[in-house]
Amino acid sequence: MDDLKEIGAVWRGETTRALKTGRVVVLLVLFLLFVGLALMGVGLLANQVVAGAMKTAPGVDAEQVKQGLMAAKKQFLMQFFTDDERLADSLAALPLVLLVVFKLTLRFVPLLIALMGFDQVAGEVGPKSIRYLIVRVRRSSIIFGKFLSQATIFTLLLTVCTLVMVLVSKILNPEFSAGDMTVWTLKLVGSSVVLALAYLSLTALCSAVVRQGAVALVLNIIGLFVIWFLALVGEYFRFPGEAVAGQLDLIRADSWAAYLRYASVWHFGQDLLHPGWARFASAALVHLGFAALFLGLAQLALKRRDL
Repeated sequence: MDDLKEIGAVWRGETTRALKTGRVVVLLVLFLLFVGLALMGVGLLANQVVAGAMKTAPGVDAEQVKQGLMAAKKQFLMQFFTDDERLADSLAALPLVLLVVFKLTLRFVPLLIALMGFDQVAGEVGPKSIRYLIVRVRRSSIIFGKFLSQATIFTLLLTVCTLVMVLVSKILNPEFSAGDMTVWTLKLVGSSVVLALAYLSLTALCSAVVRQGAVALVLNIIGLFVIWFLALVGEYFRFPGEAVAGQLDLIRADSWAAYLRYASVWHFGQDLLHPGWARFASAALVHLGFAALFLGLAQLALKRRDL
């Protein structure tokens, strides 16, 4: 019970302090600027595609054009987003502008997390101000309290930006019903928060093993590139003995390196939007597992440090 009280005290103090600084506002503005520019660019492109399709088929019924665009959207999803047909069918219900912008946003979420929390521990270890904290609370409470604070703030940022994306998508796509808006808002916010937990933990780990915030940021970015590289290499190859399933597999050699994808949390990100509960639950558990691993290592590193 004392542990929970200590974690709660650190969480409240860190959250209050973070909200009073300008960093959260700057990150929110950057986040919204990126979302706004991406929505504008992708929205204009999508409208041009639809207008072009209507012009090139003047004698074709509007419903047939809509069905053709839906088929083209599914083909686009299968080519650039996923090779899972069930997931592609589910994502096809989303306005393309919302889906593309949301996926682009998730690509930058780990970097934004690193920028937001790189000095959460290192910023206090360097000037030794953490000594005033460790005499009052356990070191594990410091790690968990600061992590929960970062998670709370980033959940607010993701929720605001997702709501903006959904509302703008509704304006650009009037057929996007209120019911679908509600369901997909919950799905998008939930999946992005679960995804962010793993990277928030990685940032906590990087900040706990060094003394300078700048070094923690560099280490964090290196860690992100390692995670991306493992996923990229693992997904480039087919598993040994795996049958060729599509044209893309014709240029993919089979190799043991395909198993490297399972060492990267990045590989499991797209399944957080999968309509199948088994696939979603397994992806969520993988992200939570990576989060627990990174947090455990961060706690161990801080316990063994001479502060």
